[in-house]
Amino acid sequence: MSSSSSLKALVAFMAVAAVAELAAGSKTWGIKWSSGGNYGDWSSKNTVAVGDSVVFTYGPPHTVDELSAADYTACSFAAPVSSDAGGSTTVVFDKPGTRYFACSSGSHCSMGQKVAITVSNSTAPPSSSKGGSSSYGAAAGGAELASKLVVGLAVGAGAILAL
Repeated sequence: MSSSSSLKALVAFMAVAAVAELAAGSKTWGIKWSSGGNYGDWSSKNTVAVGDSVVFTYGPPHTVDELSAADYTACSFAAPVSSDAGGSTTVVFDKPGTRYFACSSGSHCSMGQKVAITVSNSTAPPSSSKGGSSSYGAAAGGAELASKLVVGLAVGAGAILAL
């Protein structure tokens, strides 16, 4: 096998590996954030992994405040980690563990508008969501996956043709 053929085979292998990595990539989950939502078991129904993101969508007067575990339990907003009232809040999870979010408006938190999101270190496929109003992970992830696959295949084909 010539060095040119070996190089082409190596580039082709790397392109296939890159496409496989993209296919197994991150997911985007959605939570329709409202005072009537039941978010207590969200993490048990949805497998969020490192690299995934969650998009909270909501209208006034709601907020998405990230809290410490103690503040989450007490529904205390005296020292939030972060706070947003923009109507669409995206949180990207960069490490495993549990992060806590709640709405600071009125008594929304104490009435259940809060969620603890547990992030795993694995990229296991997400479980199916029950209660479609709280998640749109599969729909958002499907479109994202398709676009990543197209880009990965185009880059791989371009690299092979360039040799």
